[in-house]
Amino acid sequence: MAVSDIIFTKGLRREYASTAAVDGIDLAIEEGSVAALVGPNGAGKTTLLKMIAALLEPTSGLAMVAGHEVSENARAVHAAVGYLPDFFGLYEELTARQCLRYFHLAYRLPEPVDRRIEEVLELVALRDAADRPIESLSRGMRQRLGLARTLLHDPRLLLLDEPASGLDPGARRELQDLLRRLASMGKTIVVSSHILTELEDYCSHVVMLDRGRLVFSGTVAEARRRAGGGRRLRLRVAGAAGPVPALLAADPAVSEVAAAPGGWAFRFSGDEESAARLLRSLVEGGVRASSFADDSGSIADGYLKLMPKEGA
Repeated sequence: MAVSDIIFTKGLRREYASTAAVDGIDLAIEEGSVAALVGPNGAGKTTLLKMIAALLEPTSGLAMVAGHEVSENARAVHAAVGYLPDFFGLYEELTARQCLRYFHLAYRLPEPVDRRIEEVLELVALRDAADRPIESLSRGMRQRLGLARTLLHDPRLLLLDEPASGLDPGARRELQDLLRRLASMGKTIVVSSHILTELEDYCSHVVMLDRGRLVFSGTVAEARRRAGGGRRLRLRVAGAAGPVPALLAADPAVSEVAAAPGGWAFRFSGDEESAARLLRSLVEGGVRASSFADDSGSIADGYLKLMPKEGA
């Protein structure tokens, strides 16, 4: 376990009537990461999140969260974690502000109550609706209120189980913007979702589960590269192609150069520093580059490539 890991599991397992919902998972997530937790229904995502949140006892194995073992120090884990389940109840006759006051008192959080409530209402953009009954709020606003509830104690780690479920495109975009803001504040976020295309906009890491087992854990870039059988880059140029093919061919890390709309696509085996040197040599060689970016595929591509096929 590295010092920077806020989540660390070793051989983590949870059984229900001798059936393993989570089957021996070894996982490490660094503090400050925004990790997408993906997998088909029944993959074990919710069970894993509940064990990490110290809400469900592991059958066997180790789970450490913020330096605390979940089975031995659940109270310390609860202080470090904000958990938003897929389905959560709200007292609809209360206003949003009254709801947060209720949970603030129920959690026995320190004073001043009103100041902290105003802070989280501002953070989730609900101050203008704070005194409206919850029954009058849209689903997107209720979801943000649920997130506000998880933020009351200022947790280091957020575990969000399908937070975008049932939201319309506008509400999903608002949620994404909020998650980006929370990430910029240094929060570590693990978000379970089936909307893979939207996860790429704000996630740095991907964790893939299937039938209770870990299939892949790594950065978004690594998942993309695995999907494409290696890293692909795309160079877009303004004007004529000029010396592009010759300059690319001269770099030993470049292979499989092919014309692409607006420029060239190629496989690249070097690191980020090598890619920067290649771009500099292209520009110095007279290439008018308009963009130079990773073209290795999407999280969805990686998911389809890495996940076991049905019946495998």
